[in-house]
Order: sequence, then C-alpha cells, then structure tokens
Amino acid sequence: MIQLIKGIDILLYSGDTAETVSNVLVGNPASAGVVDLPNNSGALESYTLAIPKGDSHDWVNRVVEFFGKKFRTVGIPLQGIEENIPLFWHKQVIVQKLDITGNCTIYEKDTYTRHLIKDVFIHDGRGEQVMLDGMAVSGSMTLQIYADKLRTDTYKPQLGDIVVPSDIDFVFDTSTQQTVSESMKQFRQMCDYAVVTDVKEKLYGTLPDYIITSG
Repeated sequence: MIQLIKGIDILLYSGDTAETVSNVLVGNPASAGVVDLPNNSGALESYTLAIPKGDSHDWVNRVVEFFGKKFRTVGIPLQGIEENIPLFWHKQVIVQKLDITGNCTIYEKDTYTRHLIKDVFIHDGRGEQVMLDGMAVSGSMTLQIYADKLRTDTYKPQLGDIVVPSDIDFVFDTSTQQTVSESMKQFRQMCDYAVVTDVKEKLYGTLPDYIITSG
C-alpha cells in the first residue's frame, strides 16, 4: 500500500528526556476540553493525534511537543484492532496545550526537603485585591503542577509546605533546631515565598494535577 498521507515527527517526553515518534497525524478534535487555570479565558489549544500502527509507547500522563509547543495527553487513548483498520494509524490520543510560566521550588513542611518542579503554571495574585464576603482582601498565589512532573517523584503537596515561584538552590540545615531557625532566617531574607493553604487534585489521566493555593 502506498502511503498518500504522511504524519509528522513529534517529541514524547519521559521526565526531561525526549524521544522522537514519527508519522503522527495531527488534527483538531471534535470537542476540546478546558483546563481550569486561573485567569484562563476560553478553551486551550487542543488536538487529536493519530498514532501509527506498531507503536508501543505509553501515552497516559505524558508530555508531547510539536509545532514548537508543549502539550499534555488527556485521558486514555482510543485504540482499535490494527488488522481491522485501514491506513497506517490505529490509536487516537487527545492533547491540550500546556500553560507553562516557569519553574518552582517547594520545601516540605517540618522536614524542609527541597523539590524543584519544572514547567508549571503560576499566577501570583498576592498583590491583587479580591472580594471575600463583601470585604477586600489580598489575593493569593495559585500553582498548577502537571501530573507528568511528579510521575517519578513521591512528593505530594501538603498544607504548610513552602512555595518559591522560581528555581532556587537554597538548602535548609536541619541538623539541629537552632540551625533550622538560622536557615529559616536566611531563607526569609533572600526568598520570595508563600505557604500552601489549599491543595486540590484534578484528574486528567491516571495521575492527578495539583492545584495549589498559597499566600
């Protein structure tokens, strides 16, 4: 059979490592989902990928890149029986564009274990005024960590964790209570940070995104 339609090469990420998958068709889905990100208006850019026969990659909770942009897979791929499907593709994967604003650093409450999390969405509204029960109060910082970013990490955000909306390499000295206090004093002087006040999980595949509010 002569292949009259040809797909493109895309990058499929596993952590920070990317692998090229060839001959992938890119088309608009019939119905695009919406990721609930703060200050996001309208539906995110969304596509359906047709995956060539013979492919054995895991497409759940993965990040892909094409057209110079990064997307994440949504839900479970739809797959048919290869020999019963004409042409060269047998699997469909829906992807949505990732809203990425940068990296963040999170320190666990009590242990101060450091986690650098790349490619997250951050909206820092701490300087904004919002209405709560008829009163104007200071806003908060909202952070969305995509499921793919924690698939190789056992960390799960908790109330009281410390969030820095950037990549920093500060390490707390936890050898004694006094060194912890001294480290915290240094940390407060050099870092812009917020404390986690709410954590929500949102499921798009088999692993959740984390929506973190801090102030």
